[in-house]
Amino acid sequence: GETNVQGEVQKPMDVIANDIFIHEVIDYVGVMASEEEEHVIEGKLMDFDRINAYEIAFDPLDGSSNLDVSVPTGTIFGIAPFSSEKKSPFTSSGRSLCAAGYAVYSSSVELVISLGQSGELGAHGFTLDPLLKSEEGKDYDFILTRPNMLCQEMGAFYSLNDGREPDWPDGLKRWVHDAKRGKTPSATVYSSRYICSLCADFHRTLIKGGWCGNPRPHLRLLYEAAPLSHIAEACGGRGSDGQTDLLDILPNGLHDRTPVFIGSIRDIDELVSYGDIQQGAKSYGN
Repeated sequence: GETNVQGEVQKPMDVIANDIFIHEVIDYVGVMASEEEEHVIEGKLMDFDRINAYEIAFDPLDGSSNLDVSVPTGTIFGIAPFSSEKKSPFTSSGRSLCAAGYAVYSSSVELVISLGQSGELGAHGFTLDPLLKSEEGKDYDFILTRPNMLCQEMGAFYSLNDGREPDWPDGLKRWVHDAKRGKTPSATVYSSRYICSLCADFHRTLIKGGWCGNPRPHLRLLYEAAPLSHIAEACGGRGSDGQTDLLDILPNGLHDRTPVFIGSIRDIDELVSYGDIQQGAKSYGN
């Protein structure tokens, strides 16, 4: 495959998913930004004097490196208002998001959406029913299966790549060491769960509690970190880069990367309290 703006080799499905997302959304927004595209994409609603417009940032196919082994994948998006008075799109923090969501493609297709500033209007989960058609008979329908979603304040799972432990900073090493032995302030004995597909890891974390993430500045602020933090806060959770809440970080560019720790609020609070949990940038071959 070709290489995208991130310097990553694209799977054919990355390109297909990106094209489908743009085609389906372009008529309804002012501007778009995709993880697979170098520049902002203009939507059809550029006449801001006539209509309220939105900007949407999205990862069209999260976890595509796992396609060959049938591991769950997903789509992530964040939506914010955009007007002609705004000099540049995608320059505000995640606090500007008015909605966010993700879909996870697994044994079922689930769609989770959060609404309101910092998710103040809550989050709801929907499941695709392929046997249920819309009234027009054209599209499949989603049914509400997880109303008023809440993430428990504390869980018993952490989710990150334990194989990178030799490169972790001291604070993160100490937390994981203590967590395995029930020696964190909560005295919880944690287990590790790691899929290496962000949507899948986050979906499990949201439902089961705990936290997931990556200590390296690896995940994208606009396309992954901010939208998922919006959802987490809507469910009573929290997202942090290890020092600052992810929703408070201002992007410097379309493809900024950041460390991510996201999940149950007390788990994140305890983890951050250890200090020194951000790892420096490093690339791995696997």
